[in-house]
Amino acid sequence: MEMNSTSIGNHLAALDSHVAEPLEELVQALHTVGLDPALLELCKARIEQMINGEASGSVRAPSDERERTVLAFTEQYVLDAHGVTDELCAELNAHLSPPELAALTTAIATYEALARSQAALKGMMP
Repeated sequence: MEMNSTSIGNHLAALDSHVAEPLEELVQALHTVGLDPALLELCKARIEQMINGEASGSVRAPSDERERTVLAFTEQYVLDAHGVTDELCAELNAHLSPPELAALTTAIATYEALARSQAALKGMMP
């Protein structure tokens, strides 16, 4: 799925046109490190659901151990990043390479920031 400024949060782009392009470039770059785009979309949808009570896409159940581990990490990161355990990190390392893990963490942080800003700006945008 191609991501654009609309899918990453046109609420920010509407406030400052200088924000949209770098955010779009960041999201596009996250898709170039070999992580499954469906996995990234699953994380994004879960984050939106956790923060805004709804997701732009469906939040499907994880289909395998890798997805379960990544979603567990995503949820813990959003709830309290300090609560990520060594055991969870070991599980992630069993399923993801270091570049994939770096991209996943960056993606989660980016999606969380976008969802939180969207929640804060809700009702302020046309």
